[in-house]
This record gives sequence, structure tokens and C-alpha cells, in this order.
Amino acid sequence: MRNGQSSVDLVIEKGGNPIVAVEARNVESPSGDWAAQFLRNLLEYGDVPRCQYFLLALRNRMYLWRDQAPPVSLPDFEGDTSDALEPYLVRLHRPLDTVSQSGFEMLIQAWLGELVMGILPDAGDRKWLVESGLADAVRDAFIRTKIAA
Repeated sequence: MRNGQSSVDLVIEKGGNPIVAVEARNVESPSGDWAAQFLRNLLEYGDVPRCQYFLLALRNRMYLWRDQAPPVSLPDFEGDTSDALEPYLVRLHRPLDTVSQSGFEMLIQAWLGELVMGILPDAGDRKWLVESGLADAVRDAFIRTKIAA
């Protein structure tokens, strides 16, 4: 990482060790192949900390890899973003496609904050969070955000 900064939006750490690198983009993914290519490009041109998990949160899908080391394959797990963020969007009274990029990042951070507190979402498909081990891995961890210099 250059100057101690990573190119991802969030890093979830436990005991000072990075567990999950998170990139949140308010764009739609046409496929898992597209998401894998996105991660390949990010790993090649960005500063991504080595983590047990990598989460790519996009407007329509969340893609999770257990290990982001090259060669990058299709995501190991997928979830529906609108299902995960539904409780927050109801309070905002607006659809996800009208949320700004910074607003989208804050929604993802809020959702991850609940996972860190051990709160699994009531809405949507939470099976992938449990089966992947992500929910247990981040419990009682710390979310570090990218701070602009």
C-alpha cells in the first residue's frame, strides 16, 4: 500500500490484521465474469491489501471472493444488493439507483457495520453471508475507511 493507503473503499480488520477488502461502486454488473475482470484490474493497477476476503459491492449484486490472489476466478459467493440494503432504502424513501456514489458507500458501510456487530440482516438472502464464513469472520472487527489526503 502506498503511504499506508489502499485503493479500496473499506478494509475490515481484526486485531490489526486485514480480513476483508471492500470496493463499493454504484454501478450495475452485467455478470460474474464482469466482476472478476473488475477485480483483476483493481489488483493489477490498485493497492489492495492482502485479505482473507474481497467484497465487491455493486448496485445490483455483491460479489465475494474468499481469496483475491491472482489468478482471479468467478466470485465464490453472490448476494442481492437491493435485498441487503432494503431496510436502509425504506428509511431513505428512495430507490437505490438514485443514491449518489458517496451515499452508496455509506449504505454499504452501515450494512457492514451491522455485520461487524453480529447482526445478520432480516431481509434478503443471508445464506451466502453464513456459508462463506464472512459473518463470523467480521464479528467484533473494525471498519477502516479510506481517508482523503
